Amino acid sequence: MKLIMPSRILKQSLLALMTLLSLSLMPVHAHNVVGGVYAIGNQIEGEIGFSNGDMAAQGTEIKVSDAQGNLLGMIETDSEGLFVFTAQQRIDHQFFANLSSGHVLELLLPADELPESLPGGNAVSNADMSQTSTPVNFTGDQIAFQQMIEKAVAKQVKPLRKELAEYKEKASLQDVIGGIGYIFGLCGIGIWWRQRQLDQLKKQSSSEKQGQV
Repeated sequence: MKLIMPSRILKQSLLALMTLLSLSLMPVHAHNVVGGVYAIGNQIEGEIGFSNGDMAAQGTEIKVSDAQGNLLGMIETDSEGLFVFTAQQRIDHQFFANLSSGHVLELLLPADELPESLPGGNAVSNADMSQTSTPVNFTGDQIAFQQMIEKAVAKQVKPLRKELAEYKEKASLQDVIGGIGYIFGLCGIGIWWRQRQLDQLKKQSSSEKQGQV
């Protein structure tokens, strides 16, 4: 029976290590593309970037369409990877971005996140309101206050999403490092086992020689 020498096992483990490191140290374009969209009134804001925290390049084109694929507009990202689109209807909005190198991203803003006052919404007509309970009339100050709250919430959500994406990227790297440790652990066990077999064969051979003498 031919035994695998420890040096060969080490070579195999080093090859596996180099492969894993090359995957974990690939350039930015190998990272996952991430993004998000949210509505503030009829304004749809969003951002596109990579899972390592880098944002999409300025001028990245984004195609906006409805659920049937009908084009609603074309927009571009700014220097921070952000974009804004003004919704004209209360319908699903789909955002498609091609960041080259085979990296694409599709985002969806559901219609129910847009104001009911937009065309296609379920706003109650004046006639229906007269037959139901007394309507609540919001003043200009109340509307402005609501918009201010929405903007403040959106401002806090942006960094949270970035932190979450960066955390996922770090977790992935930790998985790679853990995998490397697991491989070396198996290699160590293999080396110990092979060496033990060699020692036993040497002892057996030595005993046989002594018996012949």
